[in-house]
Amino acid sequence: MPTIETAGWAKIGQSTNADFFEVEERVIAVVPFDRCDDNERTAQESIRVQLDYLRPLKRRAGVLVFMDRILTQSAAAREVYRVEPDPALQACFALVGGTMFGRAVGSFFIGIHPPRVPTRLFATTEEALAWARLRAEAP
Repeated sequence: MPTIETAGWAKIGQSTNADFFEVEERVIAVVPFDRCDDNERTAQESIRVQLDYLRPLKRRAGVLVFMDRILTQSAAAREVYRVEPDPALQACFALVGGTMFGRAVGSFFIGIHPPRVPTRLFATTEEALAWARLRAEAP
């Protein structure tokens, strides 16, 4: 499993299956626990942690999501990610999938029922971060 270097990031929360970090002022990251399952409940927790952090700051942010660590993702989880994000606060989801499995999960997530916020899949954190920065600064 690829290592995700979080040493320079500020931890902002945790859910049942992931840690959450502020990467920089307008970018947050979701780092799922290794080989976790993502279901309706964990998806709702994820959206809540993100919004609970961003809402009091009145700040939009791009969201990096590291897909390689997710073992399974239910249809109910994908539906939560499709309908519950707040485009006023969550500027985008930049899915990072470096492994074939991570890219497959990310492609399936985007292709079947795209979320209400712009969502793209990237092979590297650097590419995802660059796009998330641009989206977070866009009106």
